[in-house]
Amino acid sequence: MKGIASHVLGAIVLMLLGGGCLVVSMIERQMAEAQQRVTTLQYDGVEETLDNVERYFEYGTRLLWIGDERLNDVRARKAASQYWQRQYGSIIPQQTNPVGAIAADNLELQFVVANAAYRMGRAEATDQAATLQAIVTGINSYLTVLRNATRHETAAYNYEYLARLRDDIEKRRVTPDLSKDGEDGPFGEEGGPPPEEGIQFKLLIPLDTEEMGNPGKGNPIQRRG
Repeated sequence: MKGIASHVLGAIVLMLLGGGCLVVSMIERQMAEAQQRVTTLQYDGVEETLDNVERYFEYGTRLLWIGDERLNDVRARKAASQYWQRQYGSIIPQQTNPVGAIAADNLELQFVVANAAYRMGRAEATDQAATLQAIVTGINSYLTVLRNATRHETAAYNYEYLARLRDDIEKRRVTPDLSKDGEDGPFGEEGGPPPEEGIQFKLLIPLDTEEMGNPGKGNPIQRRG
């Protein structure tokens, strides 16, 4: 009887492990498909897919104690999808310090919220004072990310860029651009038209082997004295 019970218990464990692996593979496939649609700017169904995946990981963190890493990743990806669709209001928490309202262990979500806070402020700015306020909001947001991160190069770059931009505007070295952002996306802003015909470019052509000579085979060094 004990042998039969152990075999049955083993079969149940294997069945549960198999079911768990199947669920994980389905979740990974859904995340990959959602990421592919975001990359190709096809956002239909992305938020619904990530919502379903988020619920799975929420159950996992409560019942299986698997940690918050995967759940944080899904939430950051969902916020990034909304960010590229310019849905800034859906990303930013309604707090005085929106980035500080995000869990400190989810740095990527904090970074997306910082980007959204700055972008929304610049989009709503109609004068220099409002533009400066949006820049200061961005500086404070990136500073919060940097305080929680051991290393975050992109947040550090954005922080320094906005700090210099604020100084240039205050010292009237730069006039703020009040025009609305272009249709930028994950691939950056669309390039401009090609250069006009007739522009002469200086071409630098490397020397061939004969013109370069034979390095190291020159005349011997003549000693002085």
